[in-house]
Amino acid sequence: MSAKVEAELVEWAALSGETWSTLLLGNGLSINQWADFSYSSLLDQVHLSDESKAIFSSLDTQNFEGVLECLSHARVALSALGMSTERVDEVYGEVREALFSAVTNVHVPWLKFPQSNEDAIAKYLDCFRSVFTTSYDLCLYWSQMDTSGTVNIVDYFWNSGGVFDPDNVLVRSKKATRIHYLHGALHLWHDDEIGCSGKWSAKDGSLLHLEDKYPLSGDLRPLFVSEGNSAEKMLEIRRSPYLNFCYEKLRQDDGSTVVFGQSLSAHDRHVLVALNEGAPRRLAIAIHPDSDVELKIGRLAGALKRHDVSFFDSTTHPLGVEDLHISKGG
Repeated sequence: MSAKVEAELVEWAALSGETWSTLLLGNGLSINQWADFSYSSLLDQVHLSDESKAIFSSLDTQNFEGVLECLSHARVALSALGMSTERVDEVYGEVREALFSAVTNVHVPWLKFPQSNEDAIAKYLDCFRSVFTTSYDLCLYWSQMDTSGTVNIVDYFWNSGGVFDPDNVLVRSKKATRIHYLHGALHLWHDDEIGCSGKWSAKDGSLLHLEDKYPLSGDLRPLFVSEGNSAEKMLEIRRSPYLNFCYEKLRQDDGSTVVFGQSLSAHDRHVLVALNEGAPRRLAIAIHPDSDVELKIGRLAGALKRHDVSFFDSTTHPLGVEDLHISKGG
């Protein structure tokens, strides 16, 4: 397919009549609902000891999950050598608590997340065959859970105990929307000892307070990739059977795709690569009109030249309207 690019923003109404089967979401949807999601780094939201900061620096990462995994491996090594793990356990606990604290501080509270948002989001997602998201907050999960009687959205965690089984991923309903958390999510966990992933389930705000589910002496850790450059994120993705499955599904997808709230920047270059490795297709990419539109269109048009690409004003899309804004005082 020869490249075709519409190098100006159109309103979503000009594209909505086409058939779109795939939706790729990023943090822009979350930010449109709750302004605090616009943080640049979770690490900037917390206070850590010099020892904990030194581990982040030594690993050259801002990714909490990578640091927690490193400390978990250090604990195993020290135990095998008959050495004390006390200090490692203390630092692990500090980093873990800092991660939970940072997430809780920036996340929209469950009691403030209105039913109208849940309905609007779930109804829109239900129109697609496949949904991919790089956001790890609970907005999509809450929307899916609280509207499960009216939409058909599945997440592959249907095995006993909410565990993901890579040998049991056949979706039997042709009408179901398949959701893929490319970077994990707050309600997902990973067990380092047995190498499997699963999800916690709750129809309230308790999933924002998961400290008790991750004992310091255990092998469970949260499964979400919160920080880091694209290479670091890919490393975490390849280590997890679930995240790797989701990424491969994106690479293999060949449906006409709407991209909303995902800038496809250098930090998410692996997502851009996955889009390009798939079959040539129709793409509609949302761009906020207050950003550097010309620069973004030029960059993405060049990077996605295999595809038929249109760009649209994100504020005219159902997921970008002001009606989804949540007031802190509301």
